[in-house]
Amino acid sequence: MGNVSFLKPTPALSTQAQPRILTIDVLRGFALLGILYAHMIFWYQGGPLPEYVYTAYMDIPNGIVIALNFLFFNAKFFSLFSFLFGLSFYIQIKGLVAKDANPNLRFAWRLLILGLIGVVHHLFWRADILTIYASLGLLLLFARNLSNRATIVIAALFILNVPAKIIEVISIYTQGTPVFIADNIVENGAKYYAAVTQGSFADVVAHNIYAIQEKIDYQLTSGRLVITFGFFMLGMLAGRLKWFEDIETSKDFFKKVWKKAGLASIGFSVAGIVFLICLQALAIDAEHAVWSRWFGGLIYDALNASVTLFYIASIPLLMLKPKWHTRLAPLSHIGKMALTSYLSQSLFGVILFFNFGLGLFFLTSPSLNAVICVTVFVIQVAFCKFWLTRFNYGPVEWLWRSATYFKWQPLLKKPS
Repeated sequence: MGNVSFLKPTPALSTQAQPRILTIDVLRGFALLGILYAHMIFWYQGGPLPEYVYTAYMDIPNGIVIALNFLFFNAKFFSLFSFLFGLSFYIQIKGLVAKDANPNLRFAWRLLILGLIGVVHHLFWRADILTIYASLGLLLLFARNLSNRATIVIAALFILNVPAKIIEVISIYTQGTPVFIADNIVENGAKYYAAVTQGSFADVVAHNIYAIQEKIDYQLTSGRLVITFGFFMLGMLAGRLKWFEDIETSKDFFKKVWKKAGLASIGFSVAGIVFLICLQALAIDAEHAVWSRWFGGLIYDALNASVTLFYIASIPLLMLKPKWHTRLAPLSHIGKMALTSYLSQSLFGVILFFNFGLGLFFLTSPSLNAVICVTVFVIQVAFCKFWLTRFNYGPVEWLWRSATYFKWQPLLKKPS
């Protein structure tokens, strides 16, 4: 395979293996916290909403939690989760190659099961990502033998959303708009809002089935599809180059990434603020000024990518500090049950906010939702810790693993 020397961690003397596993699980737990926050702020919505819903709570406390979501959570933790999927793919496929006669077939079957879980998830919450992961995961089976150089080039282009931005330029010249797939967001937002605030469970399921095309269109027009696969590729490369095999060995490498990604995040944040000030000063409506809209999207995609890389480097560095190691280690409990936790977050969110549950949609404020988010996450961490003292896997992970190997896996832990 080709070499990309600047992506390799600097060798060191330590050869510890356990921190690698713990750090990856902590990263997963951290990603789940960010995903929960991003969803919880706006009442666990999975689709577009009327504009007034987003602007109804604009006092200082709510403005702070919304700004935090925009700068540090929205779209960043999906990317982090995608990175971890790619990293897990490399670890799993490496293990399958060593013990399975048909590793590609086994992993494809594993992805099919994940896709079926995602279909069920989509029925009650339309923003499911498991169906997306299952579909894109199949492409990793073809990409896993690419050289390191080809992998990082593809990952960089996709992470920065270059394919979608090129298509947007073509669309601007040919159609006069960067939106290359027509979408009536006002009408769709009204339909979705009616479903979640007035509809029964059956109504929500019917709407989510109807909205499948909307979901696909969004994945394409936003570039989320290619960004996700870009982070898949980067995660796969991280596994190949052993970034997390020994975080002490990778310390200097993570420091370089942390500094560069941190400076880039600050730079793109400042660029975005200056851009918005200029729009205000010149009285430009970015929604209808196509090139302004295109350029704003470019800055935001770059900001999301840099912040995600900053998170990826920050957690391993913090894990090397004894006090932070102790503080972050509990995240590994929920990280080991990531699939179960992700699904249970959605289930709790729709029961709490949607009409067929407690019906709190739009009744609570974003700031109160942030408090609920932290409370729910703490409960999840405690539950996962309790569960894993008695069982080897989370309940959904156990079913997934058993179906993958056509054999019930040992669920109960044996007494010490």
